[in-house]
Amino acid sequence: MMKRFLQLSFLLRPAAVYSWAFTALPSRRTSPIVLSSVSGPELWKVEKVDHISEWTTNHKSYPNPLSLKDNVPSSWFVGLNDAVALKVQIDALETIDETCVLPSDDDCDEEDEECIVGRGGINAEAFVLAGPRAEISFDPSTSKAAIVTCGGLCPGLNSVVRELAMCLSRQYGVQQIVGIPQGYRGFLYPEEWKSLDETVVQNLHNQGGSMLGSSRGGHDTDAIVDSLVNEGINLLFVVGGDGTVRGAAKIAEEVKRRGLAISVACIPKTIDNDIPLIDRTFGFESAVEAARDAINVANTEAEGFPFGLGVVKVMGRNSGFIAMHSALGSCVADLCLVPEVDFYLDGKGGIVDHLYERLLAHDKAVVVVAEGAGQKLMAELGAVGEEVEDASGNVLLDDIGPWLCKQLKQRLDERLEKASIHGDELTLKYVDPSYMVRGIPPNTADN
Repeated sequence: MMKRFLQLSFLLRPAAVYSWAFTALPSRRTSPIVLSSVSGPELWKVEKVDHISEWTTNHKSYPNPLSLKDNVPSSWFVGLNDAVALKVQIDALETIDETCVLPSDDDCDEEDEECIVGRGGINAEAFVLAGPRAEISFDPSTSKAAIVTCGGLCPGLNSVVRELAMCLSRQYGVQQIVGIPQGYRGFLYPEEWKSLDETVVQNLHNQGGSMLGSSRGGHDTDAIVDSLVNEGINLLFVVGGDGTVRGAAKIAEEVKRRGLAISVACIPKTIDNDIPLIDRTFGFESAVEAARDAINVANTEAEGFPFGLGVVKVMGRNSGFIAMHSALGSCVADLCLVPEVDFYLDGKGGIVDHLYERLLAHDKAVVVVAEGAGQKLMAELGAVGEEVEDASGNVLLDDIGPWLCKQLKQRLDERLEKASIHGDELTLKYVDPSYMVRGIPPNTADN
């Protein structure tokens, strides 16, 4: 699923994002490219990006407006064969396949295809590099773009909407830009679409949330594509997370099936910063700052009472980047629990003993836990409920925060009471800043 996500995802300079939308639609297929090597050909399994010329007839190309500016260096544009490796470090031997011969033309028999796709030499995966192309597939002067935001809120959503509209208008000359309100369901009500000229979007970067609104679910592929056709949209920008991108993939597939000249581009929205190949997703640094403030509050509360323990739950379904960065940045956290690392409560090396020692030594401790941490442990101890999915298809997690607080309280009270000359038990303060983290305006880095 992450591979599918990356096929549709873009988080680069604005011009790069928009140029991709002018040129292509994503596909599941893979295609090897040859990179020179001193020991023979290196084959990389590259996720192929479809081009609308593959299913439309008499489709023209146009010079990128950026290429028409004076003294523009060729380095501004991405080459046709430019790709980026999925992993920075690989085993070089995995990429070598001296027995495999690439076909020189399209007349490739099934045996050659199997050689390319099925055996060694293609274990190193790569993705087509996003960026502005020297030629684009739409005439900007006659193009009409639509922008939609879906799923949960995230710092920087309005900044993305603003930069999309500004770059489409100023750098590419697209004058018809509309915003789709309330996520995918908004496609059904074109009379409510919003014109996104510069006067509308110029101050959006100072606001939290999304000026377009959002929602989960509401995806009707046929109705959405019908609406795009009826309203003359040929550039669609979708901003959202996993469920949103799955919906965008369905739109792209339906566009291709109908043979339409419509391009779909996704800007991945994940506050958790958990997309490979992307150094930092928008909203992440703002979330870390807000989470750090919550940790500081928990630390202050913990310092105010004997055996004070502050527990802070932050966002992070499958990754602990917010928890880790905010814990390190706070300089006061004694324990950080993340989804990537299993932990246990009791026994040698368990977190209870660790916190007990910290409380005896410093009279306080602070725990930072990501929302996706401890799910395996909760299941083992019979604390999980029935599996439920939200409207976007995401499995709802069991709430680690209150459960962890209860377990720590039960295990530490008696031990601390015996160790205290005053008979003090654990004083526990629980902080859950989830929506304070999501709904804030973006900081400078996320803008």
